[in-house]
Amino acid sequence: MIETEKKIVAIYIRVSTLDQAKEGYSLEAQEQALRKWCTERKHEVYDIYADCGISGKDMRHRPEMQRLMGDAKTKRFDMVIFWALSRFTRSVQDLYHIMSCFQKWDIDMVSYTESFDTSTPMGRAMIGIVGVFAQLERELTAERVRAAMAVRAAKGKRTCHEVLGY
Repeated sequence: MIETEKKIVAIYIRVSTLDQAKEGYSLEAQEQALRKWCTERKHEVYDIYADCGISGKDMRHRPEMQRLMGDAKTKRFDMVIFWALSRFTRSVQDLYHIMSCFQKWDIDMVSYTESFDTSTPMGRAMIGIVGVFAQLERELTAERVRAAMAVRAAKGKRTCHEVLGY
């Protein structure tokens, strides 16, 4: 069902280099779909917040996420929409912090691909559950990368793109 109440929406998009290479996420594709979603509901897009080539493991290292949080605190929009929770954050701690802040500031969160939002009790519960699995995926990926690097090092192969010390 399409909402009828007009809202001011912030769009957050993010892609890490690995995600884009592995799964074909692109900032352009995310932005296009999220803008269309807003247009269909007659929502006004406040701004686009795009972190490119940055991991979702925490908020501190993402300048656009920091800008989004600053604008949220000053209540410049009513809702944040993102492609998927894994694009928004892969940290359960950050997720709960953001949800707490947004609840205090009366800002809803909507995941486009997972079809839930925090304006309902079920949506708040589901986003927390999905957040746990997003963090698990990040931690398993990091574990696999460390193991692969250790094997390469044991075989005397390079474990970085640049050779230093020459």
